[in-house]
Amino acid sequence: MDSERRPDHPDDHRRFSLGEDWIATIVGLALFGLCMAGAISPALIP
Repeated sequence: MDSERRPDHPDDHRRFSLGEDWIATIVGLALFGLCMAGAISPALIP
């Protein structure tokens, strides 16, 4: 059985994909930008 055989590029899904860390970074920067622009009021920030 080929249970030990692994693909050369396990992350290659033939499509564009972002890692969880990059998505969290982009969302965090977007929220920061909205806060700095005044789009999110201070009452909404815990």
